[in-house]
Amino acid sequence: MRKNIFQWLVATAALAVAFTSCARFPEENVRQVHEKMLEAHVKIIHLDTLQKTESGMYYTVLHKGTGKRNTDSAMVFVKETIRDLQYDIKASTEEVVARQLGTYSYANAYIPLLWQMGTYSILTGLEEMLFLMQEGEVRRIWLPYWLSNYIEGGTTENTNTMVYDLELVKVVDDMDRYQIDTLEAFRNKHYPGVDSLTKGFYKVTIVPGTGDSLKRGTSVGAYYVGKFLNGHVFDTNVADSAKQYRIYQSSKHYTVFDVTLPTAEEEDKDKGEEKTAIKGFVTCMQHMTYGEQAICFFHSDYGYKETGNPESSHGSYLGGGIPAYMPLYFWISVPPKD
Repeated sequence: MRKNIFQWLVATAALAVAFTSCARFPEENVRQVHEKMLEAHVKIIHLDTLQKTESGMYYTVLHKGTGKRNTDSAMVFVKETIRDLQYDIKASTEEVVARQLGTYSYANAYIPLLWQMGTYSILTGLEEMLFLMQEGEVRRIWLPYWLSNYIEGGTTENTNTMVYDLELVKVVDDMDRYQIDTLEAFRNKHYPGVDSLTKGFYKVTIVPGTGDSLKRGTSVGAYYVGKFLNGHVFDTNVADSAKQYRIYQSSKHYTVFDVTLPTAEEEDKDKGEEKTAIKGFVTCMQHMTYGEQAICFFHSDYGYKETGNPESSHGSYLGGGIPAYMPLYFWISVPPKD
């Protein structure tokens, strides 16, 4: 192995000289030099055992998938770990990797990323590879810089080849159906027998209220804990809960959250949806009384919809925020009325 590395270093040094000589040899452009460097790397380090695409990517199948095939209009859940060509890890969706690197944070949700195929939102090389994969498949991909853009000829994300371990976790053709199925599975596991109040919205009373129902058009204080359905806590205004889930921030004020409940007219015009809180939070409180504690979980139509919330208070997703099409869960407590 040392011999292979030595040979790789020699070859790289030689190619680096060629790279600096590009001005004198205009026919030897930057891409050609990179292609030769990558070809030498694959030949020496990997004994020329990798497969190559016409576009210039190298790859190997680490685990063959047996599930659903991908399509150009699907949404896909993927896991990824990104390395440079020296195989130093630069980023990962994997909790175990973050722990190994010492970068693990309880504020981050180590969950698969959600990508939309066919919308120029995935690096061109990775999208090309995903078209060839099935659910459950894991591939290691040597992605050259000219395929690390979102549209052919566009600005590249990387200036050198990066190595991706890419797993196609799930292919989703109907996101609405997928969310409903996910919510029903969650309900069946944790709250069997509970019916939805409306499509994609569930409420469970934990502690019955002792006061009046919350009135429309009024501002009502509440304490809450917000979670993903996998249990990850992304936000709370309860200090003890923040400490319990290890997301406490000394700079944050853990005080009651005031929610303005819309009037009937505002609700009909859909104007009260996000004045002080997302629709699901407000809808939950509209079905509560003073002194009640309840749990509500709901479809992303009641949450952050197709855009997500990239600017949430914690870095709860790889890249921060709440992802698009994410069903949410809230524990809400409305204090007794004075």
